[in-house]
Amino acid sequence: MSTVHKAADCIIFGGIIRTMDSQRPEAEAVAISGGRIVCVGELEQARKAAGPNAEVVDLRGGVALPGFIESHSHPMFYGRYLEEVDCRGCRSIGEITEALRARASEIPPGEWVLAHTYDDTLLKEQRHPNRYDLDRASDRHPIVLRHISAHSLVVNTEALRRVGIGSETPDPEGGRIGRDAHGEPDGLLWEWAQNLVQSYLPETSIEDMHRYLHNSAREYLAAGVTSVVDAALGFSYGLQEAEAFALLSRDGGLPLRLGTAVLYPLWKELREGTEPGLEWPGDPEWVRPVAVKFFQDGSIQLRTAALRQPYYGEDEAADEQHLIWDQEKLDRMVADAHSAGWQIWTHGNGDAAIGSILDAYEKALADYPRANHRHRVEHCQTAGEDQLDRMESLQVVASFFAPHVWYWGDRHRQMFLGPERAARIDPLASALRRGIRFGLHNDSPVTPISPLLSVGTAVSRLTSGGQVLGDEQAITVDQALRSMTIDSAYLAFEENLKGTLTEGKFGDVVVLEADPYEVAPREIKDIPVGMTIVGGKMMHNAV
Repeated sequence: MSTVHKAADCIIFGGIIRTMDSQRPEAEAVAISGGRIVCVGELEQARKAAGPNAEVVDLRGGVALPGFIESHSHPMFYGRYLEEVDCRGCRSIGEITEALRARASEIPPGEWVLAHTYDDTLLKEQRHPNRYDLDRASDRHPIVLRHISAHSLVVNTEALRRVGIGSETPDPEGGRIGRDAHGEPDGLLWEWAQNLVQSYLPETSIEDMHRYLHNSAREYLAAGVTSVVDAALGFSYGLQEAEAFALLSRDGGLPLRLGTAVLYPLWKELREGTEPGLEWPGDPEWVRPVAVKFFQDGSIQLRTAALRQPYYGEDEAADEQHLIWDQEKLDRMVADAHSAGWQIWTHGNGDAAIGSILDAYEKALADYPRANHRHRVEHCQTAGEDQLDRMESLQVVASFFAPHVWYWGDRHRQMFLGPERAARIDPLASALRRGIRFGLHNDSPVTPISPLLSVGTAVSRLTSGGQVLGDEQAITVDQALRSMTIDSAYLAFEENLKGTLTEGKFGDVVVLEADPYEVAPREIKDIPVGMTIVGGKMMHNAV
């Protein structure tokens, strides 16, 4: 096993230590030995527990908390994006084509130009780029440009030619090929149609994947994240992704803890005996599969989420056309994973999709009763009060994408949902009133990793435009921090291992340079992360 995973001993003191453990909320010191917390209490007790060779970590007045747990992310994607053309800041199609043209000028003709995170609603033209726009960047390089939501992409004419997509190409199940008025592909590929391109992209090796994961690990650790879950294992590279993760489990080498939610088709393949299977070698404290993953709709800001009522300003209901699977098929797939004893996570942004997900869970639980299943709704952005009642009854939990409020709240109110529905996105307070446990997440690379933005937005309900969106759904600082620590651990059946600074749990700690309980809610997102400790070992130090 890599030295990265060797246990370290340390003593933490010299500031505020907030344990998130109700039995002992604060402590003077924490001692970690063999990678686990061995003492939470007074400094002298901690010194004795850690031993004479323990590293001394002086907080210098900082605030120690349990390491943040990112309950829904995409570290493979994130790490790859860090090497591609970033169009997040582009505000016109012209700026996008310039960025793509600059990358094309650096590589030989015929090689792929890969780019990401454009947002059509922030572009001057207020539309998606199409094949002809990307042709202006280069007609000698195939180009792929992913939408910020990761639920669509656009390619140029050369890419369409390489892949073989034409006017006669049928839409794949769960996806759609964009077409112009003459029926010709316009370059846009929606939802599962994106997979038509995947196998034609440059070959990616296991070593490449490990590099991507190390790229993103640096970002997570700098943000105070000590555990992250890849919420769609198999999305980009299929079986090869499972092989990459299994090798990490066996050999070590990743400086933070990594769980995976395995997409259902890959889960079936691995379950039926394809190597590396679902029981990976190595230490499950560092890398392990945790759940089976489904998608049932897309993105509200792409208008591919399945809503019970029309999008703001539209006349026709948008539910059936945006449900990815018909109910009978979703029921059958969910029952397969549930009856095998696995936890299930299903992506649902729109309330029509959330209702469909709950129908599938309810049927599976009726046919194969099981207590403490902790099936999840991912994002759960527009869950209605009636649906939260069902979640409480079914004991379904959620991972909310809280920064939706910050990044898209203004546009949800003005463009997609209207004022009334927008005020209820990410209904955290309503969930808490029902005792529904939930985590928060950034869905990186959809948004840059920032647990403190998740916490601050959950407390303030502030949009990037400076408006408060639905303050009745705001929660307290303590509740928000719990959702990034112990409650996110609960979502993956890991509450006995992490999420609080408690004796016997992992020695995973984040040190902040200000106290979230003491600063104004709008300032929480800007608190610097001073240190991140994983298993007692310093993995990030900016002090």
